[in-house]
Amino acid sequence: MEILAKDIKAEEYITGSEVVHKIERIGSLATLGNWAKEMERMGHKFQHDGRGRRIYSDDDMKLLKQMNDLLGDRNTLKQAVDVTLGVTDKDAAEKEKAADGKQTPAVLDKKMLQAQNKDLSEIKEMLAQLVKQNQQYHEENVQLQAQVTELTEMTKKNEQLLQEPPKKKSWWHRHFGSDED
Repeated sequence: MEILAKDIKAEEYITGSEVVHKIERIGSLATLGNWAKEMERMGHKFQHDGRGRRIYSDDDMKLLKQMNDLLGDRNTLKQAVDVTLGVTDKDAAEKEKAADGKQTPAVLDKKMLQAQNKDLSEIKEMLAQLVKQNQQYHEENVQLQAQVTELTEMTKKNEQLLQEPPKKKSWWHRHFGSDED
């Protein structure tokens, strides 16, 4: 028998906002939503109000508090849901299979692995191109560095020549000149 929104007595349920205030680790409606989605994925059913929002019973609150305690013991959200709902690995696999409908987890894993292998191949190819490009840049950098060094040396020589005072000619050379000039 399905309970309709009109059959729900408001005093028997609390809203998500109230749950957030009562359970310390939740902190926001988004976090509560994540917890609830994980619980629903594993087979738990929540009641909804007339607007389609989840509302929480005393039993739901007990489960959420238990999850809160488990998460405090460094469990993952999935582990906390599994323990709280008493789900075994076999149960979880069956529920996930039922939720998927058409595809089994093995098929999903195979497709996921194929996609990941393709992505890894593309990444390897990109890395090889980057290594080649980096090597070209390095070679260009070495050439530029050699040119800079050569220009620096030429500049130093020119500065030295400019700083040297002109050679003073003797009186005789200044007035009569010389064949050597």
